[in-house]
Amino acid sequence: MNNFSYNSQPQEQDINELLNYQNKKLAKQQTVYAIVFIIILILMLIFAYRRVFYTYYDGYIKLEQNNLRAIDDLYILDIYKDVGDVVQSGDTLYSYILLENLLGQFNVNTVPSIILDHANLKLRAALARQELPVIQTKINELQKRLKSEQNDIFYGLTDNTKRMAIEAELNEYKEKLSELRNKIHIYENMAGNSNRYIMNSGYGRNHLPYSPGDMYYENSVIQYCCAPEEAIVTDIKVAKNTVVFKKENIVDLQHTDYKASHIGVMAYIPAHQVKYINNEKQVDVIVNDDIVLHAHMSFLGLRVEDIPKHLLSNFSHDIDAVIAYFLFDKDQYVPFWVLNNHLPVRVRVRNDVFHEAFYNSFGGIFNGLFSEPDSIEYSPRRIFEIQENQIFAPVDTATFRELTKDHNF
Repeated sequence: MNNFSYNSQPQEQDINELLNYQNKKLAKQQTVYAIVFIIILILMLIFAYRRVFYTYYDGYIKLEQNNLRAIDDLYILDIYKDVGDVVQSGDTLYSYILLENLLGQFNVNTVPSIILDHANLKLRAALARQELPVIQTKINELQKRLKSEQNDIFYGLTDNTKRMAIEAELNEYKEKLSELRNKIHIYENMAGNSNRYIMNSGYGRNHLPYSPGDMYYENSVIQYCCAPEEAIVTDIKVAKNTVVFKKENIVDLQHTDYKASHIGVMAYIPAHQVKYINNEKQVDVIVNDDIVLHAHMSFLGLRVEDIPKHLLSNFSHDIDAVIAYFLFDKDQYVPFWVLNNHLPVRVRVRNDVFHEAFYNSFGGIFNGLFSEPDSIEYSPRRIFEIQENQIFAPVDTATFRELTKDHNF
């Protein structure tokens, strides 16, 4: 028993291994926590930087559309285009008939004025034609009297006084006869023209679809509406065989001449934040995380508008804002889908006062750390280049491939 000894080395090795394992695990946890803390700190710095050194305004893309409305009460016969079609100047959009031409003939208490005028012209021509035999008989009688008077003058029975009176009366009736024939000719010509107008008006025909009788249309009464310029059909409000009333919207067009459409950005500027913006200020128009466009101030104080309810803050006392109007800078690329009226965007303006104080204090150490990457805008359909004088030109095929080669559509 005196020679017995206890070997504690294996237990000490196990304890050392356990302590090493726990130290490594703790070191890994501390490393992970430190990395997470640093990331959160960087994100907080970026967020604080953007909130302190930038001011954000809500806004929207402003673009004028051509809303084709009914010039009068119409009956739409057919629609020749669909939403999304690109139309050229002169392309037929829809056909129609004036509703008055269709419904006027069914009123039994009234007669169209063109019908009354036509009947009046025919009546005048008939009455004038009835006077022709009377005047011709009078002329024949005067010619007989003139010959008798010439015989009396030859035999010395009378002088030239009575003959001259008969000749004057005869010439007068000949002029009346010529005038009457001219009137008849004019009346008949005008009656013929009015008859063509009656044919064009569709009076006496059945033009209403799904009504008793044939579905017959007189081509002369059908009118067509054509596209004024190259445009895209953005909306169609009615269907074919539909009645529309005066000033009702029929087709909406978005012209591809964006300069003529006065494209720009409208931003809501609260009164207490007007100091951060001026006419020389360059701004960023943020569409989404990938698309940031550069613009410049065109006019501040265009008007005052109510801020939309979904943009109001629960802690804000401002319910209206000053409207600022921005124009896009040139030498940028913008996708087609961005060029839509009332597309919501955010306008970002740099606060120069905070920037000067920050860079004076830190000497530009963080210069470039929080800079925004140059954004390349792309679209699966079309891409436009913003040129000088607000001209939006579609890019060529080579440029399109270069801009979109790294993206899957």
